[in-house]
Amino acid sequence: MRLIEFRGVSRSLADWARLSGMRSETLAKRLNAGWSVEEALATPVGKQGRKPKPLAARSVVQSLPALRDWQRDMHAAHREMTRSVRSFVRQMEEQMAELRHGLDQHLAAQLAEADRNMIASHTRGVGQSISKNANDRCPRVTQESV
Repeated sequence: MRLIEFRGVSRSLADWARLSGMRSETLAKRLNAGWSVEEALATPVGKQGRKPKPLAARSVVQSLPALRDWQRDMHAAHREMTRSVRSFVRQMEEQMAELRHGLDQHLAAQLAEADRNMIASHTRGVGQSISKNANDRCPRVTQESV
């Protein structure tokens, strides 16, 4: 155990290190390096003798305010474009729904007309005379007319 005397008080190296707020290894290295007891105990532990830490690299956006402004503007433009596209798609879907509805009505009317024609064609000959049906046919060509 190493005793160190400072300002008339003698204590162990570990006690002085604890009282000064440093590790005992730090105090021992300072004394072994030739520091005086007063200098070793009074100098705060810090950055002396160390290489300065490199500054954290700034991001490109932080270092270029114009780029940050451009990024903000592009984000706003993207949001506006997205809104416009969604509105356009909504309008197209509404128009397509109207067209489908109109087409469905048209097809329903055609089917109803076809059904009426079908019924009429099946019931046409029931009340008509034979002569009327004969007039529908082409007349025979006789040899005299040739």
